[in-house]
Amino acid sequence: IIVGTALVVFISYGYIIIKIIQMPSAESRHKAFSTCSSHMVTICLFFGTVFFMYAQPGAAASPSKSNTISIFYTVVIPMLNPFIYTLRNREVK
Repeated sequence: IIVGTALVVFISYGYIIIKIIQMPSAESRHKAFSTCSSHMVTICLFFGTVFFMYAQPGAAASPSKSNTISIFYTVVIPMLNPFIYTLRNREVK
């Protein structure tokens, strides 16, 4: 389920990037890439920790590492989302 969801998300972002590259003006490309990059950072953080948590072999799994990773993707990443999205906001800059 996780791999299928990630695959759909990354394929859709691939199509978005292709469309952004085809934009005629550099200003519109820059604006679109700045929006897309903040989304991609959030998506990569989330799916990276989820893959690390659930795609590791059973022998390599340790309870302390699992607890740390689960806290990271349930607490830290949602707390980082507002900061990531406001970094592109002019008032915050």
